[in-house]
Amino acid sequence: MNKTERENYARKVLDVLGIERLKNLHKLQKQSLNNQLQDLFEEHNNVIETITDDEIMGRYELVTQYIYPSDFIEMSEILKQNDST
Repeated sequence: MNKTERENYARKVLDVLGIERLKNLHKLQKQSLNNQLQDLFEEHNNVIETITDDEIMGRYELVTQYIYPSDFIEMSEILKQNDST
């Protein structure tokens, strides 16, 4: 993905998900979402215009509800704190 494609894709993702959703992602969720979005881009043969808003939202929901749901993130943080004490 070249710089222009990356910027266009990032703009499209921002338009679909909104800044608040993106800002509220945990580090693990961000990494997973980035991977999901890269896979989606590749599945569309690197053509951003064919990626639908629903597909982007679906990848977001996959990450935040099934791969790294909020409960998992909260438990992970609690365990991390307990390990450091």
